[in-house]
Amino acid sequence: MLRKTVSIVSLLAATALPALAESPSSAASFSDAQKTEIQTIVHDYLVKNPEVLVDVSKALQEKQNHEMQSQAKNAVIENAPKLFSAKNSPTVGSENADVTLVEFFDYQCVHCKHMVGVVDELTKKNKNLRVVFKQFPIFGQDSEYAARAALAAQYQSKFTAFHNALMKNEGRLTSDQVMKLAKASGLNVKKLKQDMDKPEVNQELRDNMEVARKMRLMGTPAFIVSGTPFKKDKEFFFVPGSASMETLQSYIDKAKS
Repeated sequence: MLRKTVSIVSLLAATALPALAESPSSAASFSDAQKTEIQTIVHDYLVKNPEVLVDVSKALQEKQNHEMQSQAKNAVIENAPKLFSAKNSPTVGSENADVTLVEFFDYQCVHCKHMVGVVDELTKKNKNLRVVFKQFPIFGQDSEYAARAALAAQYQSKFTAFHNALMKNEGRLTSDQVMKLAKASGLNVKKLKQDMDKPEVNQELRDNMEVARKMRLMGTPAFIVSGTPFKKDKEFFFVPGSASMETLQSYIDKAKS
C-alpha cells in the first residue's frame, strides 16, 4: 500500500518528495525506515523516468510566469497615472494615439539597444501609437547620469536625437561620453548639466524606480501595451524582456480593438 501511494504522489510532485519526507507533518506519519523507502522509490522512479523532471520544471516555470504577470499587471493598474500620463516622461508618436506602448530601459543595456529599431519601426508603422519612455537605470551611476541627461534634454526639445545617440553608443557610457554625445546632438551642455538636477527630473526617476519595484522588474527592457486612455477593465499586455516586432505588433492590434 505504501509503495502504491508513493508512486502516485511522485507523479504529481516528483521533486518535492525528498523534502516532504523530512517535513514535520511527514515525520509524524512515517518511520525512519519508511522515509528511507520513500526516498529510494522516488530516486529510482526519477532515474527511470527523467522526463518527469522536465514536466515539473515546465509547470513550475509556467506558475512563476503567471504569478509574475499577475503581480506586474496589478502594479500597472495601481500606478497607471505614473505609467501612462506622467508629464515628465518623454514620449514620441501621435498625441491622439489610441494605443500606448511604455518601455522601461537602461542606456547601457545591450538588449535595449537591440530594441531601438523595433520600437522605431512600430512607431512608423502605427500612426495610432504613442511610446512612453521610462528611464530605469539599473547599471550603476553612469546609467543614472545618462538617464538624467536624457530627461534634461527635454527642456531643449532634443530628447529624441539625444536618446538615439545614447542608444547607438558602443561601449561604456561615461559622463564625459554622455556630454560629448549631448554636444553632438545640438544640446547646450552647460544648460543640460543644470537641468539634470531639476526637481522634475528627480521625481521622474524616483517614480520610475518605485513603479518598477512594484512591478518586480528584474531587468530591462520591459514593455506595457495598452489602449489609450488606459482602462483597468480592458485587456493590456506586459512583456518582460525583449520581444519581436511581430509580438509587439500583435499586442498593439489587440489593444486597439
